[in-house]
Order: sequence, then structure tokens, then C-alpha cells
Amino acid sequence: MKNTKGYIYSIIGAILFGTAGLFIKSAYETGLSAVSLLTVQYIFAVILMFIVAFIKNKETLKVSKKQLKDLAVLGIIGNTFMTVFYYMAFEYLPMAMVTMLLYTYPIMVFIYTTVFNKRKVKPRKLMALLLAFTGCILTLNLLGGKLSYSYKGIIIGLLSAVFYAFMNIFAEKKLSNVEPLTINAYSTLFSLISLCIYSFPTFLFRGEIHVNGLINILCLAFFCEIIPLTLLYAAISYIGALKVSIISNLEIPTSMIVGFLFLQEKVSIIQIIGAMCIIYAVYLLRD
Repeated sequence: MKNTKGYIYSIIGAILFGTAGLFIKSAYETGLSAVSLLTVQYIFAVILMFIVAFIKNKETLKVSKKQLKDLAVLGIIGNTFMTVFYYMAFEYLPMAMVTMLLYTYPIMVFIYTTVFNKRKVKPRKLMALLLAFTGCILTLNLLGGKLSYSYKGIIIGLLSAVFYAFMNIFAEKKLSNVEPLTINAYSTLFSLISLCIYSFPTFLFRGEIHVNGLINILCLAFFCEIIPLTLLYAAISYIGALKVSIISNLEIPTSMIVGFLFLQEKVSIIQIIGAMCIIYAVYLLRD
């Protein structure tokens, strides 16, 4: 039952994450920067998560000093850098490309779990990883060589993957006994604090955010932050970081479809085949 929950949570989280690019690109059109966008998003997210956690069971908000320290590391080093780099990448690259770069992180998780944790990997799981990566390549039509991308955007996108891999590994290793919503609430709070230290949001007091910008930020906070990240941490506690990281590749076909429908980004037959490879890779992970 727990395994089933882990798979379901991972799939739902990946689909919701896959819509993030639409709201991010729409928010950029209102003049917001990546840091400004994230700061406001985190303000909404932190308030909502702590209210929900308090109403649901306020005891879950009580954490030890050790756990608080780990949550600070997860938020400041993991969540902050991952999201800043991820959001910045959308300034240079199409939705699907940014998502593909982010989802090179399962390879990083795979390397860590096999080399440092000395965890045995079943052939089917290895095949799923390779199939998912192949699907990523096909989805972005990289073999055709027809598209040219910003090197800066590619580097930024890969950096987001590095910190996302760190988040998954660190959460599984240090915070597996903490409630998922608690992890999300505290780590996001620490991310918010670090962003405010980096650049205090004076723009909030100058009325520089348009209504459309606020709508997109609220959508990001609720559908692409609170729900999917909480589901992610829950899934990791059920089925582990490696399986979650591979299942999360479903974000790629999701972002491809969303980009095609709402941003008129072109989709080829090869890309559709790639998306099918990713979906089948997720199927291979079943127990």
C-alpha cells in the first residue's frame, strides 16, 4: 500500500511540476525577475503551509534542533539554488528543454546511490533509468541537431539538476522521519529567508506587481510548490529517492504538452516517441 502511494504521489507531483514553466514564463512577461518571483511565491507558500499544518496537526511542526538544522540545509542549499537556477533557465530556453535538463538529476541520484550507498541495482531499474534518459534525448529532439540553445541556459539548467539531486538524497538520508508537509514548510521558510537576505523585496512596497503576476505566483505557490513538493517528500519516504527521481521524468512529456498547447512550442514525432519512452520507463519501476 505504501509503495502504491509512493508511485501515485510521484506521478501527480511530476505532472504538477510540469506545468510550472507556463506560469513562470507568464510571470516574466509582467516584468518580474527569477528572485522576485520566487520571493513572493515563497511568502504565499510558507503562510499557506504553516496554516494547513497547524490546523491539521500542530504537533507535526515541532522539530528537534538537529532536524531544524537539516531543514535549514535542505532549504538554503537545496531548495533555494535549485529553484533559482530552474526559474532562471526559463529566461533562455523553451519549457521542455529546461525540464529535460532538470531531469538529468536521476542519473546523479543513481550514481550516488550505487557508488556511495553501495546499493545493488536490479537490471530492470537500470533499464528504466537508461530508457528514461533516452526518452529525454528524443523528447528534446537533440539527435536532429536542428535546435540551437543558449549555453548559459544549459549550464544554469544543469545546475538546477545538481541541487535537485541533492534535495532528494538529503531528504531521504536525513529527514525520512519528518512529516512531508513539515519538511516543505520549514525548507521553504529557510529558502525565503535566504532570498530576502540576498535581495530584500522592496518592490513589494512599491506596488510593482501586476494582477496577472500575482495570479501566476499564486498558481506557482499552490500547484507547483506546496502540493508537488509535499508529495515528493512523501513519495521519497515510501519508495526512495532513486525511484522517485525516475518517475519524476514524467514532468518532461507534461511540459512538452503544456508548451505545445499554451505556448505554441513545436512537437515532432520523435519527441512524442521520447515521451512514450519516459512513460514506459515509469511502468518498468513497478514492484
